[in-house]
Amino acid sequence: MALNWWGWQHHPDSTPFPVRARETWSDLMPSFHYPPRPDRVRAARQQAIRQGILWLLLGFTAVLAGSAGALLAVMLPRQVIPTSLTPAEQEAFRPDALRAAALDRSLHILILGTDNPDPSLVTERDRLNTRTDTILLARFDPQARRITVLSIPRDTRVRLPGFGVAKINAANLAGGPALAAQVVSHLMGGIPIDRYIRLNTDALEELIDAVGGVEIYVPEPMQYVDHTQQLFIHLEPGWQRLNGEQAHHFARFRRDHLGLGDIGRVQRQQELLRALSRELLSPAVWPRIPKILQVIRTNLDTNLTWEEVLSLAKFVLTSGGDRIDLVLLPGRFSQPGEFSTSYWLPDPAGIRRVAVSHFGLEAEVARIPPHRLRIAVQNATGEPGMARRMVQELVRQGYVHAFAVEDSTQVLQQTEILAQSGDREGAKQIRAAIGLGEVRVESTGVLNSDVTIRVGQDWAQQLALDEALRTTDGNGQAQAPPGAAQL
Repeated sequence: MALNWWGWQHHPDSTPFPVRARETWSDLMPSFHYPPRPDRVRAARQQAIRQGILWLLLGFTAVLAGSAGALLAVMLPRQVIPTSLTPAEQEAFRPDALRAAALDRSLHILILGTDNPDPSLVTERDRLNTRTDTILLARFDPQARRITVLSIPRDTRVRLPGFGVAKINAANLAGGPALAAQVVSHLMGGIPIDRYIRLNTDALEELIDAVGGVEIYVPEPMQYVDHTQQLFIHLEPGWQRLNGEQAHHFARFRRDHLGLGDIGRVQRQQELLRALSRELLSPAVWPRIPKILQVIRTNLDTNLTWEEVLSLAKFVLTSGGDRIDLVLLPGRFSQPGEFSTSYWLPDPAGIRRVAVSHFGLEAEVARIPPHRLRIAVQNATGEPGMARRMVQELVRQGYVHAFAVEDSTQVLQQTEILAQSGDREGAKQIRAAIGLGEVRVESTGVLNSDVTIRVGQDWAQQLALDEALRTTDGNGQAQAPPGAAQL
């Protein structure tokens, strides 16, 4: 049989009405049929699609029901990883847990990054009872819809109950997360600590590898070798995507040209935290979530419950990375000869302001008047003299404690106004005064400033525009036309 031009089927050797084949016409008739109507074809296809969608929805419902059952099985208020805190140690943390998958009050979580574990110790918990290389206090605030992360330098001078004066990084070694929580709570004026998370160096590296690396600007060549620690740092300057090991090296580097030592490490940790948050909040990371969860489950010790984990994850995803504040514990370096060893000495007044502004401490504090703010100005335009001109403008507007610092190696399109000491309102007032810039609460600026301004190319462009708009009046005086921008 073959298909003719109008779509009927017939025998290939036959003609439409051959004389000899008339007797076979009745035999051929059963093989003839009309092609299906187009509307019936469409209807059949639509029915098949509807059936496919129905089966897909049924399958999805079955999977969802099974997942919900599994989720409910683990959504009991039990810990993600069972810990062996004694009843006395549990008193260091607020006992009430969140009972719903929504953050209904502020939560304070102490995050401890421990030194490399001793392989001779048996349990994972014992392996994490070491000195801490990183100490962070995170606040998740549903009312303000903000996340605040306070960096506490590991050399901070504190008193450990039962042990005396020491550096705060010894608290976890001496008494585990409970003692560390007690010390941090006392340091911050008595604010409660709800939960803790401890993770080792391997966890950070594996987590960054799991998200596919992080984008970091390396401001200068970083070269350092320590054979005793098997530490070999080699990073070139500029923007680059760092893997887990390289990011760890970036955070640990202490030989920067400013000589900031441990505080320089803290600032780089904050930069790494912001870069990691960008990656974790990106949709591109969603296919990597199973690997991320496996890394966390393997290398982490916490007293968080599954409900709290779900609440925090939902809050972080809906808040966005632009609502994360990074603050440094206010203080100063000890002077040579002041103590037998070097410390970061806490500033009680500054800590009190941070605790009130960012951690919900109920107390009266005196804000720094705008005219007393120490404002460091750094040129990041790539053009000479821009920091000096910004300082002149600030002084003209009453900010008499503005000063220029060394130019940045990084060129910025947009001016950044960093609330170095956590004073968001002061940074906003400066932004209103100069008329441009992005305000961030971040302690990656100049250490001895309250606010650091990184002058971007938008400032240089605005100055050029003002000069172009100026005209000369009849007296030969420079005059800006009505409506021209003034800086």
